[in-house]
Amino acid sequence: MEPRSSERQRGVPRPGGYRTGNALAVDASARIPGFRPEPPRSLEELALPFSFVAELVLKIMYFNGNILGRDIAARACLPWSITSDALNFLASEGYCGTTGIRGTAGPGADFAESLQYLVTSLGRERARELLELNQYAGPAPVHLDDYLESARSLVDEAPTVGRDQLREALSHLVVPDELVDILGTALTSRQALFLYGPPGNGKSSIAEACAGVLGDPIFIPHALYVHGEVIRLFDPVHHRPVSGPPLTHDQRWVLVYRPVIHAGGELRGNELELAFDRTLGFYEAPLQLKANGGIFHVDDFGRQMIPPRQILNRLIVPLESGIDYLNVARAGTTVSVPYATMLVLSTNLDPGELIDEAFLRRVRYKAHVPDPSADQFRLIFERVCRSQGLAHSSRAVEYLLERHYHPTGRPLRGCHPRDLVSQLVATARYLGVPPELSPDLIDRVCRAYFSDIRPSSTAHVGGNARTLN
Repeated sequence: MEPRSSERQRGVPRPGGYRTGNALAVDASARIPGFRPEPPRSLEELALPFSFVAELVLKIMYFNGNILGRDIAARACLPWSITSDALNFLASEGYCGTTGIRGTAGPGADFAESLQYLVTSLGRERARELLELNQYAGPAPVHLDDYLESARSLVDEAPTVGRDQLREALSHLVVPDELVDILGTALTSRQALFLYGPPGNGKSSIAEACAGVLGDPIFIPHALYVHGEVIRLFDPVHHRPVSGPPLTHDQRWVLVYRPVIHAGGELRGNELELAFDRTLGFYEAPLQLKANGGIFHVDDFGRQMIPPRQILNRLIVPLESGIDYLNVARAGTTVSVPYATMLVLSTNLDPGELIDEAFLRRVRYKAHVPDPSADQFRLIFERVCRSQGLAHSSRAVEYLLERHYHPTGRPLRGCHPRDLVSQLVATARYLGVPPELSPDLIDRVCRAYFSDIRPSSTAHVGGNARTLN
């Protein structure tokens, strides 16, 4: 297939551009983003080679069998005018044909949208050749230059996080005022944050809650087009689409809430780089790129299979310069993209064993997440009982503290009320008795939950690292 138009010229503004300001409404909890991609009106505005578009349409038909024209356009997230050009070209080459009208055209629609298309034997042969190189058959990708424009807007549109706003976002947690203020200044400046302290006190929950104050929802592409290669960016595991009436926008982009990308002990080094799938023939975006506009949270920092220093060395340049570099090996090139995510590290290991002074300087905000006080523990317990529909008893909580905490010097953890109440409800269900904060059920649960196992005071993580007990 010969391309009908060349690659978009670098540095030439895209016709149609992007619209700013409010227009249509989405769901009540989300506001309209300042950056909204306009639907492309021509192949030039699409900024993709015609050959790529035609090949994408052919693969979509190959995978879906007999399919209506409007469904092809919907799966490719392309306007019908561009999709029909690709179908006409494929038909002229003998790669596809139609079986006639199989649907009803809406008002103002082209009758060809209701035609049913199918791949010919010659088209199937060509499609199989294409699939050996690249099996991507999803929404048409967005040119890298267009994504760069949107990513830069994320850097420029960094709203101030107010104290009241942050307190509201953290209202479901019991967080000390001093910690709230550190979080607020870190979020306002969009600087890296290091949360450390004993396990089970809500470091992960804090990172999740912070995303709610980062700003309006954002548009992200389903995929990127970079020097002839496809990089899949939208990830349904990490990106939550905004529901409600659709906005008029380029359908190759999806409106999502600010992402929080969690990476725990399972994090591997290749997840921070472009990952090429040799079977599928296209790339998967690294986690920090998926997190642009939101938070990249490295949880249980220091417990990954790769050494902490390797993670830090990979992220130190983006943290310092605000630019990340991605190696597109098949294209033989490296591209730069804005680093528009907030890095949050959290650990219950000794920070001094994990981070050297040079990196600690670049992580400008450090916040200790302490064990709750006795009063805070009581408040958490009361909230958990309320959420579980369990009758709260102050006397029962005092019994718990006097029997199972004070005699042994057991530290209070923010997660204990949730775990103990959940286990108490399950135990009551097993015994066939009403769930209540009775001494018998409390004793049963504590014997099973705490046991006699004492955690080790050290852990081996690429060297010795002390736990914060």
